[in-house]
Amino acid sequence: MTTAPDQATIDQIVSYIDRREDAFVERLRKLVDTNSGLDNPDGRLDCLAQMDRFYRLLGFTTERLERPGEMVHLVARRAPTGSAAANAPKVMLLGHLDTVFDSTSGFLSFQRAGEWATGPGVGDMKGGLVVLQAALEALAHVRRLDDFDWLAVHNADEEIQSPTSRELIERCAIDRELALDFEVGRASGALVRSRAGVGRYFVQVHGRAAHSGMHHADGANAIVALAAIVAELADLTDYDRGTTINVGTITGGSKRNIVPEEARCEVDVRIRDSAEAERVDVAVKAICAREHVPGTSAEVVGGIGRPPWRPFAGSEYLARLFVETGTALGIEVTAEDTGGGSDANFTAAMGIPTIDGLGPIGEEVHTDRERIQLWSVAERAKLVACSLLGWTPPPVAEA
Repeated sequence: MTTAPDQATIDQIVSYIDRREDAFVERLRKLVDTNSGLDNPDGRLDCLAQMDRFYRLLGFTTERLERPGEMVHLVARRAPTGSAAANAPKVMLLGHLDTVFDSTSGFLSFQRAGEWATGPGVGDMKGGLVVLQAALEALAHVRRLDDFDWLAVHNADEEIQSPTSRELIERCAIDRELALDFEVGRASGALVRSRAGVGRYFVQVHGRAAHSGMHHADGANAIVALAAIVAELADLTDYDRGTTINVGTITGGSKRNIVPEEARCEVDVRIRDSAEAERVDVAVKAICAREHVPGTSAEVVGGIGRPPWRPFAGSEYLARLFVETGTALGIEVTAEDTGGGSDANFTAAMGIPTIDGLGPIGEEVHTDRERIQLWSVAERAKLVACSLLGWTPPPVAEA
C-alpha cells in the first residue's frame, strides 16, 4: 500500500517529466536505431545493455538469463526500504526488447516529423520502454521509488510468442500484486484491459511426386490435400465466440508439371476463453489427422501460445485507477479490449491485476509506417507514475 500523492508531489512529477522530454526522445532514438530483429542477437543484446545500465543507475540489481536460440532476457529487481517496506506494493513491469524488423528490412532508423516519430519498434515497443524509464525516473525524483517492490522482465522473444521466456515471466509473477505491460497504446489513446488468446500452427503435408501428364494417377497431390485442410480450418472461425482462424501463408510444389510432393501453411488463431482454446486445438489436430487425398499425410505442430485474458475484477479495478488518475491529470484515457496478444496475457491468466497498452499512442505497428505521437511519451509516463502512487489493493470482493 502506498501513501496517496498530494498535489505538490503530482506537480513535481509532471514538471520533471516535462523538463526531461527532449532527453527521453533522444533515448528513444538510440533504442530505435539499434536494430533488435530476430536475426540480430547482437542488436538485442545492445538494447538489453541500454536497459541494464538504466536500472543499475536507479539502484536495481540485474540478471541476464540465457536461453536457447541466442535469446537473452533481463530481470531487474529493487526492494523497498523504510518503515513501509513490509506493505510495499509488489509491481511487475513487462516490456520486450525484440521487434519484427530484421536487420535486412530496410526500415532501420528513427525519424521525426513534427509531433510524429517513425521507426522500427518506435511503438512496439521501444517507445513503451522509454515510458517505463521516464515514470521510474520521476518516482525517483520525488523520492517515492523506495515505496515499491519492483520486478521487471525484459524478454527478447515476445514477437514469436515468448517461447523461451514464458516460464520466466510466470515464475517471476507468482508473488506480484499488479502487472504493467508497456505495449504501444491504441490509436484512440485507450489502454488495454483484456486481450485475446493467441495460437499458431504449422501444417506440413506430405504427398507423392509424379509426372503430371504420364503418371498423374501415381501421384498424391500435397497441395490439393492442404487446400482441403485449409478450407476446414477456416470453417472453425466463429465470430459470435470471438474466434478467428487465419491461414496466413501457404507454399508448396516445385514445378507446374510435377504432382506436388510437399505443401505447408502457417495458421494464426485468436480465441477469447479457455474452453474455446481447447475446442479449436482439438479440432485443428483432428482435421490434420484425416487423409484428405489418398496417399497424403499431414503433420501439425504448435498450439495456443498465449492464454486468453478475459476481463476480470482485478484488472477492471486497475483500469479504473488509471482512468481516474488520467482524469485528475487532465488526460483523457479509456480502457478497451483487443484481439492482439502480449506477455500481459500470462500475468492476467494467473489472476494478477494487469493493464497493458501503457506505451505511447501509435499506429500501423509491424509495418514500415509504424509511428507514434511523440508528446504521448511524456503523457503516458505521468499517467503511470501518478497511478502507481494512487494504488491500493482491491477490496477482497474484487480481488
